[in-house]
Amino acid sequence: MGEGRRAHAILFPFPCSGHINPTLKLAELLHSRRVPVTFVNTEHNHERLRRRRGAAWAGRVPVRGGAGQHGEAVPVVAEELRAMLVEVARRVASDGSSGVLPVTCVVLSGLVSFALDVAEELGVPAFVLWGTSACGFACTLRLRQLRQRGYTPLIRSKVRFVR
Repeated sequence: MGEGRRAHAILFPFPCSGHINPTLKLAELLHSRRVPVTFVNTEHNHERLRRRRGAAWAGRVPVRGGAGQHGEAVPVVAEELRAMLVEVARRVASDGSSGVLPVTCVVLSGLVSFALDVAEELGVPAFVLWGTSACGFACTLRLRQLRQRGYTPLIRSKVRFVR
């Protein structure tokens, strides 16, 4: 980043709570450090956050579209999200004449990897944030040990299902 150029991040989570919540926490941390953040969200999830967070969330503007609202398959949602991100990126990645700082980085959830292309188009770095639960993280840490002990991968002939 050049001398005197302020940071401005676009944060783009996959539209489900397991991705939105960690990305929102990162947005809050960046904001507390006076880094302007554009948090890309669907109207559906925006309304849910507004109800949960109250007046503090009311000033945010969602992007059009209901991606993730009705439990669509990931490829269907991904195509809608791609269009949304491109719209937002072009709107926000201005030269600053609209009063909005130009974007200096894109932070995305692992399931919206197409956002890497948008960051490349903007000529800014991209970072992948993969939020996971404590349980999921603990499993990931122990995966090698589970393989060494023969617990994974599961062998169908050794698996008993309880009815």
